[in-house]
Amino acid sequence: MALRSARVLPVAIAVLLAASCGGSSTGTPAAAGTPAASTTARPGGPGSIIYTTQAGLDEYSLKSHTSKPLVRPDNKDTFLLDPAVSPDGTLIAYVSQPPPKTQGNTYDAGSDLWVANRDGSNPHAVFVHAVPNQLVRAPQWEDEAHILAIVQELTTARGVTNVTYTLERIDAASGQRTNLLTDVVAFGLSPDHKRVVYARLAQQGGETLVAVDLAGGAPATLVDATANLAPFNSPRYSPDGKAIAFASADQTGARANVTYVSSRSLGPAGRPALDGLPEDIWTVPASGGTPRRVADIKEDLPALAWSGDGKHIYVLGANALYDVNLATGAIDKLGPGSFHGQLAWTP
Repeated sequence: MALRSARVLPVAIAVLLAASCGGSSTGTPAAAGTPAASTTARPGGPGSIIYTTQAGLDEYSLKSHTSKPLVRPDNKDTFLLDPAVSPDGTLIAYVSQPPPKTQGNTYDAGSDLWVANRDGSNPHAVFVHAVPNQLVRAPQWEDEAHILAIVQELTTARGVTNVTYTLERIDAASGQRTNLLTDVVAFGLSPDHKRVVYARLAQQGGETLVAVDLAGGAPATLVDATANLAPFNSPRYSPDGKAIAFASADQTGARANVTYVSSRSLGPAGRPALDGLPEDIWTVPASGGTPRRVADIKEDLPALAWSGDGKHIYVLGANALYDVNLATGAIDKLGPGSFHGQLAWTP
């Protein structure tokens, strides 16, 4: 399989393993659990976090430090991923990953784009994958009527399988799709929704972090492959648009002594399944520059979201839900994590 396929497929494979392995101790995600209620004040400010669990989408209140179910799939073996709240706060977009199925000689492990009301009511499909194994991932609202998402497709030629990653605009009412950018493996929108930052595989190996206006123009490289950071997961603009946060593994010398991280529930104690390199949380100026590590957490594919005031970054990893206080550098664990989970902050 070509190099490009290695970037997003592991996430889908992990989800499929969870769907097919049931209660096996070697294949299921970490128990997402419910962040425990706290009787003492915690940092974080107002608002809520919508995050993925093994059961569906849950909502965690940063005021009461309690959580509640928000959206549940019709099928218990279906996973809900990648929550995103519309700019007016009335809708939630998310990905539905149904259990894989085989029809004849065709195996299908595709995913679909769904939308529900902010309170979780009226869930409905917006785009159902059109071909087997087509994956839609990482939706984000461009405006109240349009959703941007990465559509991943497999192609095979002369016995070689390649993966294409296309950033598309999807009409939330009709499901009509428009191609915007190619080779986008992770992305985030600027606060004014006019510019996109995205991770792109570099020709010489590794990844680069790039930004470009959605209206067109020349892309600007913010972090190049010489920074030895890869992959660039969950790039997100700060609320004021001046900085970009992302999760990444420091690859400097990593090949000399590779230490993988994974959910503690995978495999026997002391022998975790080889999954991903340990990732930390970084920020870089929106105009580019030297990345700065703001949270040393060594997590497995963590996802992140800024607080509304830009003073905190919330991180969902396999082992915990974290609150990173950018002013003090403190890292507070709000509750259990979710294996390869995602999250969104909302007022």
